[in-house]
Amino acid sequence: GKQMAIDSDLNAGLIDESEAKRRREEIRQEADFFGAMDGSSKFVRGDAIAGILILVINIIGGFAVGAIARGWPIGQTAEVFTTLTIGDGLTSQIPSFIISIAAALIVTRSGSSETLGEEFAGQLTSQPRGMVITAAFLAALAFTPLPTVPLMATAIALGTMSFTMIRSSRRKAQHERADKAAKAPASDAPPPIETLLKVDTLELEVGYGLVPLIDKGQGGDLLDRINAIRRQLAVELGLVMPPVRIRDNMQLGSSEYRVKVRGAEIARSNVHPEMLMAMDPGIATGTLEGEPTTEPAFGLNALWIRPELRQRAETMNYTVVDATSVMATHLTELVKTHASELLTREEVNNLIEGLRARVPKLCEEAIPAIVKPADLQRVLHNLLRERVPIRDMETIVETLADWAPRSKDMDILTEYTRKSLRRTICEQYAVSDDGKARLVCVTLDPSFEDQV
Repeated sequence: GKQMAIDSDLNAGLIDESEAKRRREEIRQEADFFGAMDGSSKFVRGDAIAGILILVINIIGGFAVGAIARGWPIGQTAEVFTTLTIGDGLTSQIPSFIISIAAALIVTRSGSSETLGEEFAGQLTSQPRGMVITAAFLAALAFTPLPTVPLMATAIALGTMSFTMIRSSRRKAQHERADKAAKAPASDAPPPIETLLKVDTLELEVGYGLVPLIDKGQGGDLLDRINAIRRQLAVELGLVMPPVRIRDNMQLGSSEYRVKVRGAEIARSNVHPEMLMAMDPGIATGTLEGEPTTEPAFGLNALWIRPELRQRAETMNYTVVDATSVMATHLTELVKTHASELLTREEVNNLIEGLRARVPKLCEEAIPAIVKPADLQRVLHNLLRERVPIRDMETIVETLADWAPRSKDMDILTEYTRKSLRRTICEQYAVSDDGKARLVCVTLDPSFEDQV
């Protein structure tokens, strides 16, 4: 499974050949390690268990010999035979210790291309911290009745080696950081000219006072709102909203923001993050104290009020929203208004490929033999200008395939397409009070209609 995952990442271009080779080598070493450990651990475990059993038998047998056979007191028996058992245990555990070290070397060396000496030295010096602990333990043992000179000499040697290794590793890390910093471009170097030519499809610039609305660390949820807007537009219009480039602009006011489409400003407004916006939907029953303003999305009269007045405003039938909701609603309406400008040729090709996966015969017959992608894009632009959903691409392409041979006028083709989408359009504007959908409309007098 891991090998297949590496191959799929390599085919998808997520990793290069060298990274794939490194990952395969890790998998091979891991498989060799577990295979070797499965066999060697049985011998190590058995020898260690045998040593523990010998210790227990020595203690029990010693008590039996001393207390029963020789009639010694319990205290004397425990002192003599536990001391002898400890010595015998240390002697018997030395072979187990050597076998464990040998097994560890064999297991960890499986699949390695280095010689045994290089592998042994590399493993001993790979963790300086372990050598420091060993040196401290040996130094502590030097103050016991054990031989002081060899223990202290070994402790000093290990401590010196570990100190040298730690200093060498730190020096190496410093050199690597210095090399990385030297290779990195200078922070004050001007950006390449090519980066100045890139124009983002959709931009949102905010003043420094609105940055907390974007930063999740400060409780901002504007990014989550934008993701919800993308899903909403995909359902309502069938349009995949392009990514929104968000950046702070020190030239704007602290509470000001503006929206750009392809580098050109289309709207700007102000919000107060620490306040709430109260809007009168026409049924408000009183007045509130606040800063008069205009709701940016629909141009409604509104007030900026303090958060503690929210409950009072809702009791008086005001619609109360926070600053993030105001910005999200404004952005949603702007995207709907300029949806035709956001539908690029690349996005139209993506829609065609998605349709081709669902109805390949229709696309094979109609595109591009009858309906060219450029003509399809122009029709979709006309529909989006009228906020007609384009989710039903199958119906749109079928209609154009029927009428495109008869007319090349994009307005006429758009009219036929709109008729084909009549149910979708009616459902968009229909209201349902009693469970039955109905359209509220106004008709013109026939004579006046004839004059028009």
